[in-house]
Amino acid sequence: MKNIITLAVHLISLTAFAQVGINTTVPYATLDIKAKVPGTNPEGLLIPKLSGTDIQNGPYGSNQTGTLVYVTAAPAAPNAVTIEITEPGFYYFNGTKWKKINSSGSTISYTTIADPNILGYVPSNTATASASAPATLTIGSVTATRRGTGNFGGHTYASYSTNGAVTWYQAYTAAKNMGGYLAVFTSDAEWQYVETNLLTPFSDFNTNGGWIGMCKFSWFAGNSLTPDPEFKWITGEQPNHDYSAGGTSAVRKINWFASGEPNNVGGVEGFVHFHYKNRNFTIIRNSYTSTHPWNDVPANDTNWIGANPGFIIEFQQ
Repeated sequence: MKNIITLAVHLISLTAFAQVGINTTVPYATLDIKAKVPGTNPEGLLIPKLSGTDIQNGPYGSNQTGTLVYVTAAPAAPNAVTIEITEPGFYYFNGTKWKKINSSGSTISYTTIADPNILGYVPSNTATASASAPATLTIGSVTATRRGTGNFGGHTYASYSTNGAVTWYQAYTAAKNMGGYLAVFTSDAEWQYVETNLLTPFSDFNTNGGWIGMCKFSWFAGNSLTPDPEFKWITGEQPNHDYSAGGTSAVRKINWFASGEPNNVGGVEGFVHFHYKNRNFTIIRNSYTSTHPWNDVPANDTNWIGANPGFIIEFQQ
């Protein structure tokens, strides 16, 4: 009975004052927690700890916007809501996705979200390959035809072949107009999925390659990333590849370039494409054989990429 009366008194107090103080009788906010015995007790606020899989299975919706948790491990099979949970740490729910709370420092964080300051525009957060990538589109006098679509890691993709020459800039603009961007491949699994499902099944890519979202530009990344300018993903995302099977050549920021590439022939090769299959520039990484490895060329190349270059577009949904 005593405990019930005490609880009732506390509830009446909370209702009356609408502010709560812990270790203080004068709270200065809705909840004001003061340290009790600094230097002796383990003071602090202990946030709930959940695994990424626990979070993914939880019924989080708009009512949980602003929820803060400490994630102990990334989900085993992330979906669109948990795709950014990649490592232990503090995360908050923004009503749509779980976002990592990054600390300041020299560490570059891996993310799957485009940085509009680097990309040059804000990509759509609702456009998808199936709904926003048309079956055909006109680029100047060239017709681009959609060949394959797919979904990986919460993002969707569309591959296009063309019947004429298309520059890297024209492909970039086409992707922008759809609400997406030229595809970037920040993990080995992502590239393998797209190549296997959106390139290999279509004969157009046996004789013509296509543009992807990597080019050479300056980025304020400090002395650790040199030379500058250097090849980087146009979204600002960081690579998360396995370099263990990369051989003995110089370290690259990604490892799906053809042998000896990028080599900047003539000092004018600043844009990246995937080779067409019949060039036979096959590479093997960790038991996976890629028949469309990457190469650097000028933005208007039609030699190495093929006379009718295609492109791959990525959507954030």
